[in-house]
Amino acid sequence: MHGRAAEISDPGALGWEVVWEALKTEEPADDPNTIAQELGLDEEHELHLPKQVGGYATEMSGTRHGRSVKLRLGVMPSIWKNQPATEVELDSPVAPFKVRADGGRMVMESGALPEVDEVLAGLAESPKVWHDLVVEGGPDGILARRPIKMKSHPQGYVYDLWLVERLADRLGA
Repeated sequence: MHGRAAEISDPGALGWEVVWEALKTEEPADDPNTIAQELGLDEEHELHLPKQVGGYATEMSGTRHGRSVKLRLGVMPSIWKNQPATEVELDSPVAPFKVRADGGRMVMESGALPEVDEVLAGLAESPKVWHDLVVEGGPDGILARRPIKMKSHPQGYVYDLWLVERLADRLGA
């Protein structure tokens, strides 16, 4: 499946390892800079968390299919007080929209776009994969965010990367 993510119509039916393999764009490096080097995310930075929390999160970034992509692990968005999250950000402007996970499905919350509806319609119910996820698009690009919880999928960001890229493709970003 190496490099064949575009051939996947519904990643929720697949294990994260299969989706990870399909998302690979680079050959393995002898001495990779990041754990996500094969995904084209070959730069890694520490992001300091708020002082009251302490510590840091990790951001891996790079270019995938001509677009800037960032994967953040353990960030603490201000909208979720003291709740660490994973984020996948794709920096390419799109028409505004918002989708969220609801009962194991991704549903449109605002900005009914036929291209987004088409992507979501192809995703079967998968409560383990499509859980606690919010995806927003707009002039700054597409951002997928999910809280890190005990019951969350530990590699949910793999599915999130697939989804933001599929949405970007459909929206012409």
